[in-house]
Amino acid sequence: VQEYVDKANADYRVFVVGGVPVAAIVRRSGHWVTNTARGATAEGTAVTGELADLSRRAAEAVGGDVVAVDLFEHPERGLLVNEVNHSMEFRNSVDTTGVDIPGLVARHVCGLAESARGVAS
Repeated sequence: VQEYVDKANADYRVFVVGGVPVAAIVRRSGHWVTNTARGATAEGTAVTGELADLSRRAAEAVGGDVVAVDLFEHPERGLLVNEVNHSMEFRNSVDTTGVDIPGLVARHVCGLAESARGVAS
């Protein structure tokens, strides 16, 4: 059971790659479901301050190296982490943020593979 949070039909999704919040979107809908695959709109937003800090800490808490963190903004309690997704959805995120998130993920994974190869030799 999860607490209901009145999120004004909007939430944030922050993309974290290698422990670094690299991009964020605000998703808005006429309904409480704010998933862009279900019709919500998205616009890019800056990843600064508390948004960056909470996203980085949420990723670290679950051992997530490449994740998308969804957050709600509560009028009295501030930003709340809703979920951490190990399987990112890129719909409406690359164009709206101007950040090549899939490219960053690919470079990060290649870097990890290269580091592991160096350790194995």
